[in-house]
Amino acid sequence: MTSRTPVYVATGFLDAGKTRLLNGVLRRRLAEGVRPLVLQFESGEEALLPLPSSGAMEFPKRELERDPEEIARRIAERLGKGDIDEVWVEWNGVVPLGALQSMLSDPPLRALCRIAGVVHAVDADALERLLGRTGEAMPEQLANCDVVAARGGRETIAAATRIARGFNPGVPVFDSEAVGEILARVRRAGPSHALRAYALFFGSLALAAGGAFFFDLSQPPFKRLLVVFLGILLQAVPFLILGTLLSSAIQLFVSGELIRRIFPRRFGPGTLAALLAGFCLPVCDCASIPVFRGLLRKGVPVSTAAIFLTASPIINPVALLSTYYAFNGDSRVVVARAALGIVAAVMIGLFFELFPSGSEALLKRFDLATCDCGSPQPLDPSPKAVDGLLLFAGHARAEFFGVAKYLVFGALFSACIHTFGAGLFSAHPGRGLAGPVLVMMATAFLLSLCSSSDAAVAAGFALKIPPAATMAFLIFGPMMDVKNVLMLSAGFSKAFIAKLATTVFAVCFCTAMLYGVTGVGGAALAAAVLLTLRYVY
Repeated sequence: MTSRTPVYVATGFLDAGKTRLLNGVLRRRLAEGVRPLVLQFESGEEALLPLPSSGAMEFPKRELERDPEEIARRIAERLGKGDIDEVWVEWNGVVPLGALQSMLSDPPLRALCRIAGVVHAVDADALERLLGRTGEAMPEQLANCDVVAARGGRETIAAATRIARGFNPGVPVFDSEAVGEILARVRRAGPSHALRAYALFFGSLALAAGGAFFFDLSQPPFKRLLVVFLGILLQAVPFLILGTLLSSAIQLFVSGELIRRIFPRRFGPGTLAALLAGFCLPVCDCASIPVFRGLLRKGVPVSTAAIFLTASPIINPVALLSTYYAFNGDSRVVVARAALGIVAAVMIGLFFELFPSGSEALLKRFDLATCDCGSPQPLDPSPKAVDGLLLFAGHARAEFFGVAKYLVFGALFSACIHTFGAGLFSAHPGRGLAGPVLVMMATAFLLSLCSSSDAAVAAGFALKIPPAATMAFLIFGPMMDVKNVLMLSAGFSKAFIAKLATTVFAVCFCTAMLYGVTGVGGAALAAAVLLTLRYVY
């Protein structure tokens, strides 16, 4: 079977320097005796270098839109002559890269060529301005490229590097004059970051399923590991999908003004709005993190968004109903969990209200005119129904796979703790209250259970430990665990995650201890006193 001709794609918007970059590449390749074919779907002010031996083919945008099948036929006919070593494509910046991928993956070109690398050319001075005006086209090209060629000064290229890596983590960025380095890198490119995210997530599921099939019953620990790993994923993924859909809808279709009316900037009304939203939305901790990000992008204060993040996994109807059934209809446990969850969440929000320093470390990840998928904030102008749905789907996909890879690692770690470390938490040290509370908080953090199912595990511990330790498990785990920390790292700075985790730990510990000493009423009274002091002083 004849090997397929490699195709290298140069993407970028008009005046980004694609033709100049291609001319530099072609000079090097011609000097090396390579016979390149150039496909131009866009031509700028600079003329393409003459290619006497192999030539170039030009396709205007209107022809691409009208008859892509005819273009594919003509390219296939040219490649069929067998005198081409590689193909370079100058792609039209306003046309989605998926159109080219679709053309090359369908007959007759599928058997003749393959995309081997993508380089994205950018004008560093105009990159941030263009991102808010180009819809999905530029973010898609940035997210799927293997190398970025940036034109501009040192400072603007450094800024462009930060922006590009927000869409495509770790992508190499070179000055567009460094043709040799760009060429070497794009020619040895591997799968795109987007493809690696897909491969990681679905490959993990396939590996776990395959392992469960091939491991025999004589190895129960490994079978348990695989069963627990798959169980955590299958529990979490539906809620994560729900969360990314909600986050995408907030980001694209809900204006910042409306969000600010729903979530007032004043702490008191904002607290009530966050708790009401947390109760009404049936989301677990996996789903609340994408929604948390979406609220912050819309200008909701960190204190209010933190209350939603920490309260919603505990007080939503699904979590409360699962708690009711796990404890055999004991409504006192349900009431205690909901009340302590609200108290702890409000205290966490109050801390971020009183000590807002450090929010800059969070917001620096969202200082562009667009979010992670490149959608402008707000979506303007409003798209047509079909375009809006496509943009929504692309946004949700980017959100999901941006977080899902961390969910996989968190689920695997939690499965290992379930399987090999459960004995560490079978008993609590010491005779006091603090020991059991700390041990159960550590258990909740490491096991990383979904808030819709953790009550069943807590019920198994309940007869052996004090009620305060049980409540510590039920309120701390949904707010902060290994899985959540890894998912938060997909969109927040390490400083903010450390501050949030420390605050949640301290507040949940104090809340559980107060509950153990004074009951629910005492913990709620202490929270009321702190809130009163906040408004008095």
